[in-house]
Amino acid sequence: MACLAPGGRRFFSRPTLFLALAICLVWFLGVQFSADVSRQWSNLGAKLGSEPGSSGPASDPAPEPTRPPPGPSLPPPPERIPTVNVLPPLKGRRVLCRGPRGHLLGESPEDDLVERELESPYPQPWAGNYDEIGLNLTVMSVKRRYAPYGYGEDRDDYNRQKVDWDAVDWGQLQNDCFQRNRHRFPASAVPFNDTRSVPPRFAYRGGATVPEVRHWHEFEPSRRTALVVRTWRGYQYLPEDMYYLRSLVAEAALKFGGEYQVILLVDMKDTEGYDNDIFASSEAYRQGLDDAGVPPEFRSIALLWSTKLLESWYPKVGEHRTMYQVFQPMQLLALHYPEFDHFWQLEMDMRFLGDAGKFLDQLGSAARSEPRKQALERSSFWHMMAETGDYGEFFRAVNASNNGSSHVWGPLRVPEIPPIGPDPPVADPHQDDFAWGVGEEADVITTSYCMNALNPSQWMFRDWIGGLAAGTDTPRWYCPPAIMRGSRALLLAIHHAQLELGIRVPSEATLPSFALWHGLKLSFPQHPVYHRDKDDVSNRRAWWRGGPRASSTGLGPDSMDHPRGLGLTFWWESEWAKEVFYEWFGKKMDAKAPRAWILGDWDGELWAPNMMLHQVKHFVPPAEEEKKQAA
Repeated sequence: MACLAPGGRRFFSRPTLFLALAICLVWFLGVQFSADVSRQWSNLGAKLGSEPGSSGPASDPAPEPTRPPPGPSLPPPPERIPTVNVLPPLKGRRVLCRGPRGHLLGESPEDDLVERELESPYPQPWAGNYDEIGLNLTVMSVKRRYAPYGYGEDRDDYNRQKVDWDAVDWGQLQNDCFQRNRHRFPASAVPFNDTRSVPPRFAYRGGATVPEVRHWHEFEPSRRTALVVRTWRGYQYLPEDMYYLRSLVAEAALKFGGEYQVILLVDMKDTEGYDNDIFASSEAYRQGLDDAGVPPEFRSIALLWSTKLLESWYPKVGEHRTMYQVFQPMQLLALHYPEFDHFWQLEMDMRFLGDAGKFLDQLGSAARSEPRKQALERSSFWHMMAETGDYGEFFRAVNASNNGSSHVWGPLRVPEIPPIGPDPPVADPHQDDFAWGVGEEADVITTSYCMNALNPSQWMFRDWIGGLAAGTDTPRWYCPPAIMRGSRALLLAIHHAQLELGIRVPSEATLPSFALWHGLKLSFPQHPVYHRDKDDVSNRRAWWRGGPRASSTGLGPDSMDHPRGLGLTFWWESEWAKEVFYEWFGKKMDAKAPRAWILGDWDGELWAPNMMLHQVKHFVPPAEEEKKQAA
């Protein structure tokens, strides 16, 4: 024992002897405490597939012959993210910004949305909660939702100033708005460059002007979030697509004073016969902008990428299709444009039926207010008010099901990943009174609940994994769809792991799994979701599956089986979302079908509640669809 080493005794007098014995006692208890913590991590590793500090699971499976052996472990950054990753407050009052008509938004009735509150009871969501997210209980018609963005401007009764949309420059409007509010932001915040006049930073590996690897600690918070909308060369921008994009820029970027920046991330589809190497020269890139087919008003916020770019940076991954690796372009965006703290990945087949800026901002706020303790557990169940009451009751049910503990407490250890997240403030989650993480920004925000990939299921990507010694026994979580927000720190960490080791998991598992491996904060703010069969109790309970109180582990329902999500307003395979949107829009898809119950008829207009829809694909008239099938 170090405190009784030879020669040490001569330094002790009677008073110091008692002090030395006290030190020894503290040392002994510390060793026992460390052993207890190690046992806790070992138990967790046994539950979820690997033991911390080991080279793999208890019984390592034979490696897949097609997977290259793991490379050297990644060197950890100099230090970990602070225990509470709290952004500095913005300074001063938000300054109003000018919209496409040249008026200050907030003082221009022609640019304002018209939201309406119901006198009758508001429709209760099938899942999710308005109060918990902080969303307004309002409804809107298509006219009131999209008239500021050009809907109805070809009609005689259009009572707003008309806009020459081709002359609008949404990039310039966003930069002007940021400059008007520049005093509110840290010095690290900068405007987004117009890639038509400033060469894009994207470049092949070896020719880039940025370091190949960057860590979270190299950057100061900017208090800016990128709203990245994915599109592609040849995309057909229909009128409702234009309304959606215009509303996103105006309501999030402009009305929030530069806190958000909308970017179009355009896939050039170079694997489909397109042979222009857009990164070969400035002329080739400008030609790519022309070929991409982006409308003139959005050209200044369009950023092009190609499969060749992904192959250059991630050869060890070996797979770059969006279906499998949707976040690779986002990782390169974080690497080349690190002036954003967070990056939302949004899709062209989603819609906000209320104010998009308020909706997204409230998702971030709700995630910020959530504690880390049992965050994964809460994210693995739907919150259904009809089954469990308000969110407080749901919160308590999850806690009771977990006996006050938390399955993941700090990093979920995977041998290949040196975690960058903080150590828990206490070793035992029972000692935390849901305080850790409150006020901390979430490193990943999902838009749907999460599932454990180690549980038996029909998940089609369950066996698709690479670069990890434990293979399919590696703990993973997937939260479809891949519409998520990731922090700069998380995206840079994933980039590092893919660049050096080729670590890969499917798209919808990428952000959640890497966040858990690194000990970063995950959150699923349960936004309102409706179902076509609102009165079908058996359907709802087939999804509920007993909820937290019936779960034997407290970490999701015991059964992974549930009905298909065709009738949900937000789900990866939803069909009803499209039907609701187009009927609300006045384009009924099935003339014989009754009106979607979620839509109300007031003052001669159809109104819809404040919600987010996915997926809303392009509308094809039935006659055209019949011609297509016949051909």
